Amino acid sequence: MLREQTNLHGLTLEEAAIPFKFRELIIKLHDQHQQKVVILIDEYDKPILDNIENRDIAREIREGLKNFYSVIKDCDRYLKFVFITGISKFSKVSLFSVLNNLEDITLDQDCATICGYTHHELLVTFADRLQGVDIQKLRRWYDGYNFMGDHVYNPFDILLFLKHHQFRNYWFETGTPTFLMKLIQEKQYSALDIELIQTSENMMSCFDVDVMDLETLLFQTGYLTIKLYG
Repeated sequence: MLREQTNLHGLTLEEAAIPFKFRELIIKLHDQHQQKVVILIDEYDKPILDNIENRDIAREIREGLKNFYSVIKDCDRYLKFVFITGISKFSKVSLFSVLNNLEDITLDQDCATICGYTHHELLVTFADRLQGVDIQKLRRWYDGYNFMGDHVYNPFDILLFLKHHQFRNYWFETGTPTFLMKLIQEKQYSALDIELIQTSENMMSCFDVDVMDLETLLFQTGYLTIKLYG
């Protein structure tokens, strides 16, 4: 990806190590366009999760990513905006310890509805597509995600339902993280054990290669939601 961006902008990178290439690319893009750079990273954790069964490899990749992301702080004066998303939320100490200027918006009430449709948005935006649809049934199937604000519907499920008009587990069928299924089997975890979990905000954010609490992972991947908090 660094090579693609380098070629796209007609640049040449002299550094050998990947983190230094990243830093060099940021600086040269800034100088070339005389504008601050925007960095958008999706699924930052995928290389780790793809190897989560082999902890030694996962740790090695984690350290590599930690070095890679660390250059972002050094490039602060060249950057306008940085947005990083992932399937899971790795411990800030383990992966982003150097980036102490990151703001975690996972459970920020001001951002609670950016990853789905609120009930009002659903009824207004898709009014022409909801004729004859049992709204309460739709709500039971696809509403319920909670990030310390209004509930939101799973957008992937909603869009496919509006296309096919069939109640199905669209998101589960296409987005089930295999590492989660393997972890459930490994720990022989029963679904009956997760009906009434009480936990703290700290526990919901504590996840790393060496500390994989299943309740935390179930919440981060969307299989548990917040019912009450206070």
